[in-house]
Amino acid sequence: MCVDGVKLHSSQPVNFNILLNPGSDNALMHHAGPDLHLTVTGLQPFTAFYIRVQACQSDGCGVGGEVYIRTIETAPEGLLPPTVRAAGARVLEIHWSPPQQPNGVITSYHIYRRPVGTEEELLVFIWSSGPLEFFDASPALRPFSFLQYRVRSYNSKGSVLSQWALAQTLQAEPQDMAPPTVTPTGAYSAHLKWSEPGQPNGLISDYRLVYKKHQQDPTLNSTAVTALTVEGSVLEATVYGFEPYTQYSLRVEAVNEAGSVSSPWVSIRTLEASPAGLANFTVEQREQGRALLLSWDQPRAPNGIITMYNLYSEGNLEFSGLSRNFLFRRLEPWTMYTLTLEACTLAGCTRSPPQHVTTAAAPPASQPPPRPLLVGPDRVSLTWGPPSQTNGPIGEYSLIGRSLEEFGRERSNEDDVDRGKVLFRESSPQHADSFSYTVTGLRPWTRYEFSVQTHNPAGHTRSPWVTVTTKQASPRGLAPPTVSHLQGQPSKVLVAWSPPLEPNGILQSYRIQRNNVSFSFSFDPTVLSYTDEDLLPFSTYSYSIIACTSEGCINSPHTNITTLQAPPATVEAPAVDSITSNSLNISWSKPLTQNGEVTEYVLKLNNEETYRGRNLHTVLSDLQPHTSYHLVLSACTSGGCTSSDRKSVVTGRPPTGFIPPTLKVTGPESVEVSWRQPEHPNGIITGYELRRDGEVIYVGTETHYHDFTLLPSVEYSYVVRANNSKGAASSAAASAKTPPSAPSGVGLPTLTPLGPSQLRVEWSTPARPNGDILSYTVHQRDPVHLSSSSTVFTPEDGDFSARHTTLHGLAPYHRYEVRVEACTALGCSASDWSSVLTLEAPPAGQTAPLLDLQPDTHTGLQTTFLLTWSPPAQPNGRVLHYEVYRKLDHTTDTLGREAATLVYWNASTTCRDEALQPYTVWAVNLAGRLPVRGPMGEQDLPHLRV
Repeated sequence: MCVDGVKLHSSQPVNFNILLNPGSDNALMHHAGPDLHLTVTGLQPFTAFYIRVQACQSDGCGVGGEVYIRTIETAPEGLLPPTVRAAGARVLEIHWSPPQQPNGVITSYHIYRRPVGTEEELLVFIWSSGPLEFFDASPALRPFSFLQYRVRSYNSKGSVLSQWALAQTLQAEPQDMAPPTVTPTGAYSAHLKWSEPGQPNGLISDYRLVYKKHQQDPTLNSTAVTALTVEGSVLEATVYGFEPYTQYSLRVEAVNEAGSVSSPWVSIRTLEASPAGLANFTVEQREQGRALLLSWDQPRAPNGIITMYNLYSEGNLEFSGLSRNFLFRRLEPWTMYTLTLEACTLAGCTRSPPQHVTTAAAPPASQPPPRPLLVGPDRVSLTWGPPSQTNGPIGEYSLIGRSLEEFGRERSNEDDVDRGKVLFRESSPQHADSFSYTVTGLRPWTRYEFSVQTHNPAGHTRSPWVTVTTKQASPRGLAPPTVSHLQGQPSKVLVAWSPPLEPNGILQSYRIQRNNVSFSFSFDPTVLSYTDEDLLPFSTYSYSIIACTSEGCINSPHTNITTLQAPPATVEAPAVDSITSNSLNISWSKPLTQNGEVTEYVLKLNNEETYRGRNLHTVLSDLQPHTSYHLVLSACTSGGCTSSDRKSVVTGRPPTGFIPPTLKVTGPESVEVSWRQPEHPNGIITGYELRRDGEVIYVGTETHYHDFTLLPSVEYSYVVRANNSKGAASSAAASAKTPPSAPSGVGLPTLTPLGPSQLRVEWSTPARPNGDILSYTVHQRDPVHLSSSSTVFTPEDGDFSARHTTLHGLAPYHRYEVRVEACTALGCSASDWSSVLTLEAPPAGQTAPLLDLQPDTHTGLQTTFLLTWSPPAQPNGRVLHYEVYRKLDHTTDTLGREAATLVYWNASTTCRDEALQPYTVWAVNLAGRLPVRGPMGEQDLPHLRV
């Protein structure tokens, strides 16, 4: 007997060991001894093991083959309590984890809930798949309440229950706030008592006491005022600051973290107090200053019911009663009396401040002159007081003004009054110590005189004149400067200007702006011109003047000028474009800085003038071969001329004997061009120019060029030009034609439906045929039934040259897609698919209607037929409506056809009728109609009886 390569001796005893997961970190060994079976306990449930048997003798041990087995499931263990988090006032978020020992496949979780302090638990959620979470938004949840949750985990063998987890919902706005009890405690205060809200929904943090005053005018809105805020533990408070004998509405607001709730309003009236707000008397002069008629208004705040008015003069009671007027006699004219009014309620009396009343007015006297408060460039603020002897109530102040520059300085008093202008009238002035007025529209830096004339009912008086000089301001009326040239000096101009029409003060300086940039220096007001230097010739400049006083500046309009022309700054030497043995092709460019308009160019050859004109090139001929020449170019403006540096050139001879290039066609879009040096270069070849059909495509010193980006099936001509220092020579032309290629740029075909079963297809020649078109192929496909077909047109077909064809046998009102493929000898190219819908045809395959006898809704008798039918098998378009006809009894038309009457016309496929007669149904679309082959047979359009 052998075990894993170890031979067992039958004469020796054998001991067995059971190996669990040998070779792993959690390997186990159980001794079985000589027994051939062993029960292993203490294993983890629902765990995979592989097992081997070890046989041992005195000579050694061996193991047998492995066996894989998994322990069976048992109930899960070690389920932790869930994690509960408040997500709102009525929402809790529950999360949980799998059991620490699932002991199998977890099939479900049950979530239980109970209020704190009770044993009434409720199953609220059963989990079967998905995230291990649950949002409890049950209506049973209440704000700011404590709840407990636990989880039960199930597998196929049992379940395990977690401990309870405690949670609390968030706070919500309080509710059910009862009205407070309000008791007036005085004329200015009230005491409030209240209770907690019926539903606090949280911790009440504080209470706000709010009141609003009742308005006498119903059109005015009352504003609620928060009078007091107390802590949540306080349930009563006294509010102060009310007005006496006034109606108020009060309420209490309870506040927690989530919001607040207000109680209903409670109305009260405060207690009476002494009156307030007594106004002054209204006084009327009577009996030539020997009597005063006194009248007064009710106090602004009676604070209760007025019971008595008392009038005191110099502390003596003169009147007592409820009347609000009194004729005060036996007075002296123009004498001041001190009067006091007293008003009383049940709560007390209030006296008005003493009012001084003067009798018998007289003309005023000793009016002081006005005094300037603020002096500006165009305004003066004046103030004045009443006259020393008012002699009565002042009825009007008149402010009179005049300008000394306009009226002169020497005038009599009569002239003063006549020439002054009334600037302001203060009618019915108040009893104030001073009055003021601002005179506007004045001229800056001008002297004015002002006086005040005072009026009372008995007459008037006038103050002495006071002189005021307005402040300086920015000048006005500055004309643009005059700018002129200085003869023979193109870089200078003379700038001159005039003073402003209205200096509005003492001019302090002038400043020049050139091209909107101010000079860094200024000029005295006596300087009225300046010579500007270092200017560019023949350039446009803009000048303006800035005139300033101590209070501001003004800018004049701009004056533009262009400086005189000067000789050009530099002239480049002429360029020799081509040289032959007896001629020079010479060109030149305009000077970079012309300093004017160049009127002519002068070219000298060896100090002799050979050209004069305005062109930029010339040809000098009749020269000697192989001769050195010196060229000088002069450019002239109206300001002078400037000459270039001298340039030397030697005549020579261009190359000769240049053969045509060699062409090698390398593809439909490329040609390789090569050439050899001219037989007689006549010097050093400086470069080659390769032209294709007259267009330069290469310039360089190489003798070959690969020309790409050509078009297939096109003949091209190439010419090479060789250059040396003395000229150039061109070869004869060499031509080559590129081979054809597949076409490109096949456009979409134009599709035109000709009927329900025909379609006209038109197409155009490809944008780039790239050769001769050998065939056109029209591909047609049905995107619904996934079928396709193709038709090939060769030059022998008439549709090939006409580039259009007609497709037949199509289905009505069906969408088809078509594209066109064009082919040359080297390939094909196709357009994109173009889509079209064939025209409609009359419907086909309309089935006969089904009749079903229906009971009448009123009598219950089966007297009504319900007709139902199916849409046509082939709508061939959009069915617009159905027409149902009923056959008439024993009636025919003049042609012997049976007559029918129309009983239904609609898009529905059901209708009701009460006659038991044959019926036929017509389906109608835009193309026409098709009848059913029903009880009436296939009918033409029926003969209708009206």
